[in-house]
Amino acid sequence: MDAQLWIWIVVAIVIIAVIVAVVVYGRRAKNAANRKRAADLREKARADALGAHERNAEAARAAADAARAESEAERLHKEAMDKQRAAERANEVSQDRLRRAEELDPDAGNRSDQTGAEGRRDRDDDQGDEEGPRSPRP
Repeated sequence: MDAQLWIWIVVAIVIIAVIVAVVVYGRRAKNAANRKRAADLREKARADALGAHERNAEAARAAADAARAESEAERLHKEAMDKQRAAERANEVSQDRLRRAEELDPDAGNRSDQTGAEGRRDRDDDQGDEEGPRSPRP
């Protein structure tokens, strides 16, 4: 019986060794697979970080372009306002000159419009034209 007991003990040790070997091999394979997946994830993370950095740079460029466009729009708006004010001043000067001219013109009271067409017609009628009133001259 001693021999048979020894055989069972050896068989049990061999079975336990095989189980331990399978477990160890399985863990190593799992660890290797985990390492490979971790390396892939790190590579993807680097690519994502690079992509995010590029998108940040593009966003910064877009923001700078927008700031330049806003600055240019503001400059053009100021320029337009300045030109508008200059046009208004020129118009005021022109109107002022027309008022002064009307004040100085002795025939200004005879005119009914700014062009003087009615005044010319009145003067022409006063000169004794027997054909009747004339149409305004171009």
